[in-house]
Amino acid sequence: MWHGVRAVAPVSGTGRLAGKRAIVTGAASGIGLATAQRFVAEGARVAAADVNAEALAEVLGDADPSGEQLRTFVVDVADRAAVESVLGEAGEWLGGVDILVNSAGTIGEGPTLDLAEDEWDRVVDINLKGTFLVSQVAGRLMREAGGGAIVNVSSVAATQANPYHPHYAASKGGVSQLTKALAVGLAEFNIRANAVAPGPILTGMGAGEFQDEARRERLLKRVLRGRVGRPDEVASAILFLASDEADFITGEILYIDGGVTATR
Repeated sequence: MWHGVRAVAPVSGTGRLAGKRAIVTGAASGIGLATAQRFVAEGARVAAADVNAEALAEVLGDADPSGEQLRTFVVDVADRAAVESVLGEAGEWLGGVDILVNSAGTIGEGPTLDLAEDEWDRVVDINLKGTFLVSQVAGRLMREAGGGAIVNVSSVAATQANPYHPHYAASKGGVSQLTKALAVGLAEFNIRANAVAPGPILTGMGAGEFQDEARRERLLKRVLRGRVGRPDEVASAILFLASDEADFITGEILYIDGGVTATR
C-alpha cells in the first residue's frame, strides 16, 4: 500500500538525480530517511519504503495526497510476496526504476553461545535475505528500463566483528559479498551494484553502542575523526554511487567510517 506524502525540498528538473526514479528501503529513519530526503532534493522521484507505516507518515508527512515527487510504500523486505507486490506498485507509480537503495536493516545483541536461533533468523532475514529479495525484484524492473544502479548499506561490522552481535556481523558480511555478486551477475543488463559500509553513525538502530559509556569510549578510540558520524554524511556517499558520476564504479564497498578501518 502507498500513501501520498509531501516532497522534501523538491528541485524540479534540476539536481544530480534529475529525472531519475528511485526506490529507497528503510526510509522511515536513519540513513534511509536521510537518503530519501537527499534524493528528492536532488530532483529524483522517490518511492520511500519501510515496514513501519506510522513512522513513515510521521517523518515524511502526508500533506500532499497527489504524491508528485515522493510516495511511501509499506513493505516487509523479508517477505517475498510483499516485496513483489509493493515494488510492483512502486515501479508502476515511478514509471520504471533507475536506482535502488537497500537501507532496510536491523540489529540485535546476544553472546555467541547463547544467541537464540529465532534471533539469528530475524536479523539475517531482514539484512541479508531482504537485500537480496528487493535487489532481485528491483533488478528486473531496471532490466526493463535498460539499466540502473543499486546501492546497498553494509557496515564496518562486515570485516570488524565485536562480541555483541555476531548475527549482525554475519549478515553485513553477506551484504558486502552479495553486492559484488550483484555487480557481476547484473553487469550484462547495464546495472551497477555498490555498497556503503558505515562505521559508527548516530541512528536509532545504533543507539546501544553509544548509550553504554564504556562501549562508546572504546568505539571512539578507533575513530580517527574523533566523533560519531551523521546519517546525512552516509546519504552523500550513497548519492554519489547512485548518480551518473559513478558510472565506472561497480562492485565496490565504500567505507564511511571516520577512519575506523584504517586502524585495523
